[in-house]
Amino acid sequence: MVNESKEKKKVMPGEKLAVIEEYNKGRGSYQQNGIIRASEVGEAKINQEKRAIEVVKYTKELILPEEGLDVIAETGSVTRRDARVDIIKIDKKLIDPTYSGVLHVNEVNREFSRNLEMALRTGDIIKAKIINTKNRLIQLSMLGQEYGVLYAYCARCGTILQNDHGRLTCTKCNRVERRQIARNYGKEEIV
Repeated sequence: MVNESKEKKKVMPGEKLAVIEEYNKGRGSYQQNGIIRASEVGEAKINQEKRAIEVVKYTKELILPEEGLDVIAETGSVTRRDARVDIIKIDKKLIDPTYSGVLHVNEVNREFSRNLEMALRTGDIIKAKIINTKNRLIQLSMLGQEYGVLYAYCARCGTILQNDHGRLTCTKCNRVERRQIARNYGKEEIV
């Protein structure tokens, strides 16, 4: 059991932490027959403010791709019909190792629906939504104003392109390129 003089204690799932008369259950714990027990492997501590027992997990939280979540990804190979991407963030949380995803030409804005290579290029950082995770294939969509390319690189010199009123311009070689630009192009935090 956890006592107040010794704030933290290593615990295993199911281990008795306290009785309900002393403390409330907190994050990482549950109540069963009036006894508070650990639901995680971790360190038990007392939250004095809530008068609750909490367990801080030792293991990392799993971040899994689920339908409806937003992702940040780096574009790999791009063809006219689809693109392969490496997902680096799911729901604003960095993941390691990355997941692989696919973006089909039908899942970009209509003006780019004939050729996906016009909407994005290899190396671009994009924001998309997960629309399907069946068969261990993560399918993405860039339909909507908030989705699209967040950072693009000049095809000639590799400099990050600047958004100049909807036109992507290279400040180094003055090249102008076209992409499906996300609403917050150049403003999204990647790391």
